[in-house]
Amino acid sequence: MKQALYRLHVLTSSLRIVGDAIESVALPWSLLDTTGSLLSIGGFALFTHLPWVLLPPLLGRTLDRTTKKVRLAFFALILQALLAVLIVPLSSNIWAFYLIVSGISALDILHRYYGFSLVASMTLDESELQGLNATLATVGNGVSLVAFPLAGFLAYRFGIRAMFLDAVLLFIGALTLLPYLNVEVRREKSEGIQLEKPDNRTITDKRLVLGVIASVLIFNFAVSSFRVFVFASLRELGNGEFIYGLLQSLTTVGSLAAVALLALFAERREIGLRRPPIIGMLLQSIALPIVGVPAVIALFPAVFILGFGGELLNVSFDSLMQKFIPLESLGTVRGIFDALATLVIPLSQIAFAWLLERGSNATYLSSAMAVLAVFSTFLLGEFLNRVTSSV
Repeated sequence: MKQALYRLHVLTSSLRIVGDAIESVALPWSLLDTTGSLLSIGGFALFTHLPWVLLPPLLGRTLDRTTKKVRLAFFALILQALLAVLIVPLSSNIWAFYLIVSGISALDILHRYYGFSLVASMTLDESELQGLNATLATVGNGVSLVAFPLAGFLAYRFGIRAMFLDAVLLFIGALTLLPYLNVEVRREKSEGIQLEKPDNRTITDKRLVLGVIASVLIFNFAVSSFRVFVFASLRELGNGEFIYGLLQSLTTVGSLAAVALLALFAERREIGLRRPPIIGMLLQSIALPIVGVPAVIALFPAVFILGFGGELLNVSFDSLMQKFIPLESLGTVRGIFDALATLVIPLSQIAFAWLLERGSNATYLSSAMAVLAVFSTFLLGEFLNRVTSSV
């Protein structure tokens, strides 16, 4: 039964990815056409990420408290479809637009956490976890490869009305879950690693945890500026939406290459769960100075490297958490982590949009963020080594 649910989750996630592509292209470009200001993109980032700051612990705990997790995924998809329809007639009202975007983002959290818990309930083996997550990411990235150029065309041709297709896909995804609404998702033996530490190590352990969180926040702040630099390079072009869709597709090519490599190493058991996140962060750091080069052509290698590094980071972090955290608290822990890691994203994008609007040099800014990202990567690596050695 879990294998059937996993296959359905791959399908519903694929439909969600097409919808995400439409949302990520049509919605911000609709705002940019309406306002003509990069600050509106910062506002879009704020209201897109605000639910990821406020709601993950609550939604994660809600998911943890029930074994009927499929029902929550079903209702999330249905409500997202309704909001996707509602945003079209209300797109001229900026505040209504932002609120609906926040609602869509909040429901997306619940659907993603459902899949995260489903995979965690299937196995505790490191290689199998990496394989399941890599397969899900591979299919998703394959869909994205087609979805983003399509989304760019639809946004260029139909504007905000492209959201109607998003609603249809969400509704279809919800219908596929109907036969499984009463199925329970749980792990027969949910065992996390219990660490027994002497009392005099308690303060040190808390400092390690705070160090990991701080380094991740610093890294997210630096890398989150990437999107603003992309919009700054494209906003003067008449076909910016279409090029943006192509760039998103190239990002996906990088992600596909990363998950293919990760799946290969996982199958041969030649790589663990701790090295890939650090490698991914370093690669994303390299992408930052490239995106600041004042030439549109520089965006293409930058987004490829960003996608490759980002997928290494995301898939491996998922496997790490699924391996070491009990299923009964997985959603809550992941929610707290996501809330903290997401907090700095809109702040970063608003800050850099403001700096660029005031005439700051994009090359200098992106290079400074690259240095900050590399620093935070080595800082995280040091903290992870200390945590690992204390287990």
